Amino acid sequence: MKFVINAAQREALMERLGPHLRADANADETAYYPIISLYYDTPERDCYWEKARSLSNRRKFRVRVYGSLDGKLPPTVFIEVKHKADNRGVKRRARLPLEEALRVGEGKWPTIELDYASKRVVAEVIEDLVLRRGFAPTMLMRYDRRAYASVDLESDLRITYDTDILYRLDNLIPVPDDRRFDPNNRLHPEGTSVLELKISGCVPYWLTKMIGESGCLLVSHSKYSIALERCDPVLRKMLAPSYCAKLPPLAYTKEISQKTSSGFAPQIPMLIPAFC
Repeated sequence: MKFVINAAQREALMERLGPHLRADANADETAYYPIISLYYDTPERDCYWEKARSLSNRRKFRVRVYGSLDGKLPPTVFIEVKHKADNRGVKRRARLPLEEALRVGEGKWPTIELDYASKRVVAEVIEDLVLRRGFAPTMLMRYDRRAYASVDLESDLRITYDTDILYRLDNLIPVPDDRRFDPNNRLHPEGTSVLELKISGCVPYWLTKMIGESGCLLVSHSKYSIALERCDPVLRKMLAPSYCAKLPPLAYTKEISQKTSSGFAPQIPMLIPAFC
């Protein structure tokens, strides 16, 4: 479940959530880590259209790079297949050196030894997504994440805040904590965060209550889809002229489109049917 919130909402919500959360194991003591993601797509932008059409079974492939410039968080690279199956999200990934991850994205088998699970992920990417469907590097994105887990060790609840989301279509070689992004290519205004709740079971009642009282509104939100509508001339040629007229121009604009197919708006009140 995702919410697009401002700085005041984030601060008020974290003040109440703090006692229930701890820093995620992958983050530093402040729960922070930067993320660099290289997204792959077909020449026809299948990933975008499958999301726009809300297909119940769809996949997205990316190379994701973690790590900070100060060395506190060692560089780590994964290839990831994000799979939506019957409206349930799963993620398959394999940890590889960056050069090997990029080889996989080119449809080439890694030169290093892999365990069984990693071989399956690599085979899926190479044989099905890259060679059969034609996935290729399309967009690079970066953002700063604060990641938290529940203090209850029996719960798999995870809460993340993504801020300062930036994107580009050139220089598609990911490096840890890459700062070489044009600040004009920012997905949302400064101070805006994308809040995401991840849990395999029902949402705890206390969490539902806090989020509702904080004024957070549930949205469907895809960073990749929104950024693609903003900057990709290939996608713009596919969209109807009347639809493009409702979007920001390809040149940077501070205004956020309220009618993107990626679902930034309209927003709906937060309603979570399961309580426990």
